Parts: sequence; structure tokens; C-alpha cells
Amino acid sequence: MLEFLEISSATFWLIVAGAFLTGVLHGATGMAGGIAMTAILSHLMGIKVAIPAMSCALIFSHASRVVFYWQNTDLEIVKRVLMFGVPMIVVGVLVFTVLDPKIVAIVFAGVLVLIFPVKYWARNKRIKTGPKLLAVASSIWGILAGNVIGPGFFLAPFLLGTGMNRLTFVGTLATITLAMNIIKLAIFGATDLMNLRLFTLGVLIGVITIPGNWLGKEILKRMSDDVHSLFLDGLIVVMIVNFVYLATN
Repeated sequence: MLEFLEISSATFWLIVAGAFLTGVLHGATGMAGGIAMTAILSHLMGIKVAIPAMSCALIFSHASRVVFYWQNTDLEIVKRVLMFGVPMIVVGVLVFTVLDPKIVAIVFAGVLVLIFPVKYWARNKRIKTGPKLLAVASSIWGILAGNVIGPGFFLAPFLLGTGMNRLTFVGTLATITLAMNIIKLAIFGATDLMNLRLFTLGVLIGVITIPGNWLGKEILKRMSDDVHSLFLDGLIVVMIVNFVYLATN
């Protein structure tokens, strides 16, 4: 197995531990787990390897959260986001296939930096997300989704602006991002970026995240909406530093 994956025993166990811990993170926040695991893989194997592998892994991670949070999911919001976002995902993936790895890292960092003004602008203006605003946000999200892992950070303020609580947010975003990653994996499969080695690595990571997602759900139940929001802000800062480092080294 290790020879096929072209990794050492130490790297293998780092990936296993990282997959479980980021699964817990994903289950407890609804976001961040995928981008955190992408950061780990980027350091171990390179960012252009990490993103196709994680597109596969996240199918398992998102699918488990769809099951765990199904009763909390707002399917009408899911339909609207995918209606406007899916066509732009295709565009975003095709752009990603020709980007330099350092440019991808810069895009990651830039998207995360923009999260803060978008989030606090929406909060200070008491923005309520109606159908038209959600359609525009979903189109922008679709382009980002094709290029980076973790575009849910951009979409989050607009989903929360509909008035949903943290449990509905996690379930709704999980359903949206499950569909997104199925589309991305299909497109990557038609390019040279995806092969059997990366697909196998993605399946391995994805399966390990499932028990982590379950544990994360139990943590989320005991967390308030305000603590959940502050926790996400802290994670965004850490991820910005990480991808700036990758872009400059």
C-alpha cells in the first residue's frame, strides 16, 4: 500500500492522524476540516496533489455529515445555491488545471482574507439573505469552489443571513458541498490531475474522517452559536498564515 501511494510509513500515519482530527473539526464547525487537511497534504505532498485527492476524500466526509444532520438541512436553500453555483464550479475547475501551485496558494489566502470584511459587513448591516443575494453569492462561490478547498467560508455569511442556526447551517452546507465535490471529482477524473494513486489516497482519508465527523457532531451539540462563530474566525487566521507560507516558500 505504501509503495503504491509513494509515501513513507511516517507520512502515512501523519495523514491518518490528520484525517481523523480534521474530521472532528469538520463535524464540529461544518467547515475548516477540508481546508485544514488540504494544508497538511500540501506540506507533505504538494498543493496540486492535495486538491484532487481532497475532492475525493471530502465526498466521504460530507456524505457522513449529510446523514448526521439530515433532519436539520434546509433543502430549499440547497437547491438555490446549486442552481446558480454548479455551472460556475465547472469554470473554476478548468481554470485550476492550468494554474501554478504558488498561484493556487495565493488564491486560497486571498479568499480567506476576504472572508472577514464580507462576514462583518453582512453582520453590521444586518443583511438578510434573500433569493437574489443568495443567487449572486452562489455564483461567486461556484467559481471559488472549482479552484480551492474550503469556499464554504465565503458562502457561510450568506447562508447564516437566511436566519438558520448552527445545526441547520452545518447540514445545509454539507449537502451543498457534497454535490460540489462529486462534480469536481468527475471533472478532475477527465484530466491528468487525477489518477488511481490519488483516488486511493482520497478514499483512505475520506473513510478515516467519518468517525471524526461523528465525534465533531457531539461537540457541536454542546457549543453555542457565538462560540461556533469565534472558533471559525480563529481557524481562518491560522489558514491564512499557512497558505501565505506555502505561496512564499
